[in-house]
Amino acid sequence: MIDHLSPREIEELGSAAAGGAEWPGVVLLFVDGTLLRLGWDRALSQGEIAARLGPATLAAAARAACAEAARWCAVHGLHLMSYAGGGPGEDPVGETLWFMAVG
Repeated sequence: MIDHLSPREIEELGSAAAGGAEWPGVVLLFVDGTLLRLGWDRALSQGEIAARLGPATLAAAARAACAEAARWCAVHGLHLMSYAGGGPGEDPVGETLWFMAVG
């Protein structure tokens, strides 16, 4: 089971962040050193992610950053997953939650 990032992956995230990308910050919210903070109990809401990325980050930018981070994770064998609770007629209820899992 993958439960940490490699030095190469940490360097890749750092390089992308240094280039001005916001998505590496999303991945790093689920990392403690190189250890991944996995599971539903570590989920963060879309609003929490936007706030932690910075005060200038709008909800739409945070959503785009989360989507890009999820694509990067998939390439690296990780799963940054989202969940929006289903209400009547499958309408989302509450904020989207994001959490890290491995497969």
